[in-house]
Amino acid sequence: MDAARFEELVAAYGAAPRRWPEAERAAAEAFAETDAGQRMLAEARTLDAALEEARDAAPISLDLRRKMLASAPKPQAPPWRAVAALAACAVFGVALGVGGAQRMGDIRAADAALALMADTGEIY
Repeated sequence: MDAARFEELVAAYGAAPRRWPEAERAAAEAFAETDAGQRMLAEARTLDAALEEARDAAPISLDLRRKMLASAPKPQAPPWRAVAALAACAVFGVALGVGGAQRMGDIRAADAALALMADTGEIY
């Protein structure tokens, strides 16, 4: 086992050999006897102890949770003017779309009439 793999094992599973994968445990225990292995295990033991201490810490009290939730920002409804402006834009857009479609029909009818008149020779 090389130093990089041992460091990965210790970072993932901690300093306790019982947590290391069974398939790599013997090689990892052999590497742990080296100076580099001892340094890595010392750092990992410090982290393991800190994690154990944090796990044993008292949970957050119900009163603190209530205070945190009470101080959280509340969602706000949009002001009525903004909603009215958006609604007006929507209505205006629909009116333009419908009016434009009607005008397009008028233009097509006028083009057809002009084409008919040109075919019959009524337009010079």
